[in-house]
Amino acid sequence: MADIDTVFKDDDFFTEIDKPTTSTNKPQWTPIADGEYYGHITDVTTREVDTHKGKHKAIVFNYSIEVADENAGQTYTYKWGRDELTAKGTEYIGKKIRACGVFRYIVAKDGDGFESNPDGNKSYGYFCQALGIELPTVEKEIDGQKVKVKSLPTITVEGITGMPVIGVVGKGRAYTNKNGKEVTPSEVKFVKTWSGGVKKDDADAEIPF
Repeated sequence: MADIDTVFKDDDFFTEIDKPTTSTNKPQWTPIADGEYYGHITDVTTREVDTHKGKHKAIVFNYSIEVADENAGQTYTYKWGRDELTAKGTEYIGKKIRACGVFRYIVAKDGDGFESNPDGNKSYGYFCQALGIELPTVEKEIDGQKVKVKSLPTITVEGITGMPVIGVVGKGRAYTNKNGKEVTPSEVKFVKTWSGGVKKDDADAEIPF
């Protein structure tokens, strides 16, 4: 019979003891959390659309918020599995978050095949006010009566690009991606005034030498 020392060598072994795991259950990337973000408007595009089955027409302003350096002092929490994790504002600096489109309903003129929708312009008015654009009060005659209304300004892609805002982020509408998985994106629901914020102008960008 072989000697026990020749059967079991020093480098032959197994263990019944479980190795400790170091999983922290944290994502490899930081998801966009709900909350308020200091940033600047960017990637602005416009398009004309029919709404309410062609009853109205509107110009839609689509844009994103690019998170600014001033966001460093913010703190966020988000759900990851069963855990609630914390993220620092610095983790989002430079990231872009898409926003809900802002609708500016077109005023119908005689002969147009659609109707005006002044009540639908409330969000557009709030958007302008958040950017510091004044909405002067004017008097108009509606259904034979004189009433005071807010006059809507005309904004342009160039005019609002780089404007400082506080983007209020929440969950958007869920959709099914190309892999058949349901995804719920985060999006800027609306913007608030960033008091003391400075417009980010392309002319202020660092020029390489």
